Amino acid sequence: MSQERISRAVLTPGQVVKELRLKKGWTQATLSRITDIAVSNISNIESGRSRLGEDRAILISAALGVKPEFLLFPNGFERKDLQPRLREIQKRVKKLHGDVAA
Repeated sequence: MSQERISRAVLTPGQVVKELRLKKGWTQATLSRITDIAVSNISNIESGRSRLGEDRAILISAALGVKPEFLLFPNGFERKDLQPRLREIQKRVKKLHGDVAA
């Protein structure tokens, strides 16, 4: 099965946090004061040394004015290479519901 490759920049959650923080003109210390997350943790998230978990994503996203999903899934859910498979699954689910209703 051939897969269509989509050319786009792949961002990490930490890169998005850093970019949004810099757009606000904030230092890591400022974001730390607002969120009560240690500066070292923010630095580690931005550099990719530490994972951005759900709890931190919620706190940081609130401070930066975005939804947590925007930070956790910066590349979105668009996968054109999966569209044919997704359509097939949707057909199967629809058929299953039809069989159950009968």
